[in-house]
Amino acid sequence: MADLLECVIQIKALAHTRDRLLQVLAALVPGSAEARSAAPLIQELVAAERRYAEALRPGTAACVAPTDGPAAISQFGALRTATLETLAACSGDQLAAAVTWPGRPRTTVADLVAVMLAHDTDVIGEVRGLTLGPPRR
Repeated sequence: MADLLECVIQIKALAHTRDRLLQVLAALVPGSAEARSAAPLIQELVAAERRYAEALRPGTAACVAPTDGPAAISQFGALRTATLETLAACSGDQLAAAVTWPGRPRTTVADLVAVMLAHDTDVIGEVRGLTLGPPRR
């Protein structure tokens, strides 16, 4: 029961990290050094979200054509929203169901949610590092 509650909380956190990522990325000035430096991170967000979608809904991620620039930010938001809708519809048994995830045998949907949240946190930190510079001491 505690694991299920933790997963539900993490799903809610994924909605927050989606919103936070979209906010931070939207604040980048097009053409700026920060925006250019963030471009690979944005591409990684889209690629990761496509992998999550494929793990949760096999066959759906292949239908999404890759984009770049500001369209990639929108694509990430749309893909994450679809993923959140899928996760919100999951029962406890479905959250405990196995998914295929590279390098992680016996991965459940709940495990994948934790992987997604950790990835979001890393990317938020990287993008914030680009926009704020190194931490001051």
